[in-house]
Amino acid sequence: MQVDAKSKEAIEDIINRRVGIASLQAQIKEDIQAVAESLGVKAAYVNRIITLVEKERAKGDILSGERDIIEAVEILLAQDGD
Repeated sequence: MQVDAKSKEAIEDIINRRVGIASLQAQIKEDIQAVAESLGVKAAYVNRIITLVEKERAKGDILSGERDIIEAVEILLAQDGD
């Protein structure tokens, strides 16, 4: 395989962008942790909120689906107490 200057430049660009993405992901993780601490919750909770908002914005009807699932769980839990 021969790597010409244009291919080498493209590969270097990809590597640099991946490094940038990794840096952004680390920053986002730190930001989520900071928000979680300020709210007094776990980072996973904040991640779940963000995921639901993203899904709702992208597809819609995600929140109503989640509500249906929660209602089903509540019904099942109420039946266990009987």
